[in-house]
Amino acid sequence: MKMSFTGKIRLIIILLLVISLIQGMIILQRLMNFTDLLGLKLDIQNTILISIFFQFVLTLILIFYIPSFLHRACNEVNDLLRDITRGVYSVEIDLENYRHRVDPEFLKIIENIREMLKSIRTFDRLKKEKIVEHHNRIIALLNLTVNGFIIIDNNGNIVYINEKVTENFKAINEKTNLIETNFPPDVENNIKKYAVNLLKTKSKQDPQQFFFPALKKHVGLNSAIIRGLEGEIRGAIISISNLEKKKAEKGEEAENPKDE
Repeated sequence: MKMSFTGKIRLIIILLLVISLIQGMIILQRLMNFTDLLGLKLDIQNTILISIFFQFVLTLILIFYIPSFLHRACNEVNDLLRDITRGVYSVEIDLENYRHRVDPEFLKIIENIREMLKSIRTFDRLKKEKIVEHHNRIIALLNLTVNGFIIIDNNGNIVYINEKVTENFKAINEKTNLIETNFPPDVENNIKKYAVNLLKTKSKQDPQQFFFPALKKHVGLNSAIIRGLEGEIRGAIISISNLEKKKAEKGEEAENPKDE
């Protein structure tokens, strides 16, 4: 069985104590049974020198072995934790591989990291499922409403638009930037201008109306600011109301359906 790090340190310390004990016993024995003072002096001197030599060697082993071992062992753990801190939760930990090259004490840490990864993966999967579920609910609600919605970030990039917007404003899509793109006059002079003021002031704008030629009526604009956990502004929502078609127009479409 492979000896653990603490076991090796404990063994070296025990050897140091044994050497000191043997040294003391030899010196004591020589003092009690000496017949020649000069011989006693040489025996004590040799005993002390030999014991100091072995103690020095063991001390050097402690001084150089501990940092070297900790560096190697910690590197194994650091490599795993580095990937985890970067959000890489797909790391597969082969305990049999580590068992042959990692100290038993640090193997326990790696085993705990593996169990932690299992919990993180489970939580991450459940979190993604819940986020997707709520995202789909919100999209369904936005598509069922009679209003059009445009969600933009702080740079004017369109994060989301619902079907009411794409049906009535063909030039607007999720791949465009609402601030930097040139649009037809009804969008450029109304929706875009409203969005520019919204992001510039970083505050909710008063409701406005503009005439939309395609529907032959006025369309309303309203807004809301999106904030993060700490209250920082992350973007905005523009609501476009009164986009529903008149009943007469709906009847004409029903009587004259478009060819597929």
